[in-house]
Amino acid sequence: MKRLARTSAKLITGLFAALIVIASAYADQHEPDEIDVNDPDYNPDSTLFRGAANNPYFPLYFNALPQGGAEHVPTEVRRVDLRPERDMTLYVEIYNPEANIPLIVTPGGMGEINGFRGFARNVAAADSNLKVIIWDRRNMGRSEVSFGSEPLSIEEAEDLHVLLQRLGVGPATLYGMSSGSRSNMILAERYPEQVAALVISPLTGGPIAAERLSKEYYLDYLKDESLTSMQAVAKTPLWAAYLERNSPELQKTFLEQDVEDFLAAMKRTGEHLASYHAKTTLGMTDEQLASLTVPATLILHHGAERDFLHPIVNSRAATTLLQNSTFVIAPTLGPVLDELLPFVRKYTPVE
Repeated sequence: MKRLARTSAKLITGLFAALIVIASAYADQHEPDEIDVNDPDYNPDSTLFRGAANNPYFPLYFNALPQGGAEHVPTEVRRVDLRPERDMTLYVEIYNPEANIPLIVTPGGMGEINGFRGFARNVAAADSNLKVIIWDRRNMGRSEVSFGSEPLSIEEAEDLHVLLQRLGVGPATLYGMSSGSRSNMILAERYPEQVAALVISPLTGGPIAAERLSKEYYLDYLKDESLTSMQAVAKTPLWAAYLERNSPELQKTFLEQDVEDFLAAMKRTGEHLASYHAKTTLGMTDEQLASLTVPATLILHHGAERDFLHPIVNSRAATTLLQNSTFVIAPTLGPVLDELLPFVRKYTPVE
């Protein structure tokens, strides 16, 4: 009996050791690297998910340097009131406002025009026939703040629906970066007549993205017991940045919100995002992707295998669901333009 007990103990010990090795191997394969804040490529901007700070797309999209005469592109700045349909005013910049092929750019992360206008201008500089419209989603940039009653990606899609009507453009090609593509896809599902084509660059998906983004953007606020007022919320990095770049009027609007509405929106949106952990992309079921009737979809990726928020395998999988879709590796501006410009010209009607 003693020998049997010793043998059983050894087997149990060996089993636990094996499980630890397997778990460690899984963590090595699936957990993102620790971020080195001394890395010159590290981006501490509070409006972007820090786990993606070394994403190779950042030089392309975030604070992109002007290319091809982008600094001279004609620009129109507008505040577009969506009332009475939506209780919201959106901040919009239009590059090549007299052009006749509309391309809508929706920034990624919790980002806004300030960080992403460089990319939009570079695209506009590459083709003067493109009317490139970049917009600040609600609660970001210089648009108003309102938390609504739906997950925020759905609220954003409904905002964009009315914005396109106000601007008198469409059907247009929608270019969405990461989280920006989620609201674009919801718009395409609900109002396909407004969408000439979709560009997703890159597509967000997988369990790590669902878990980390839902927490970083939304659910972590629920753990902060100090957030008992909007004045307290205003001291957090993301919302402090929002207030800093806004007018006294919009700052006042923010502080007049109900903190309970804010926390409810964080919970609702975070849980909604986390629920897609087993789907191809965040924000849409596989059935919804397959049912989209958009004429064409172009999915761009930077090509790096180690991107836990935008796994390359999810991008490839999406092409099996989306009708008339194409997946292309395009890590820098040149390859992006090589794919984007003929795609937009082909599928977007001239106004």
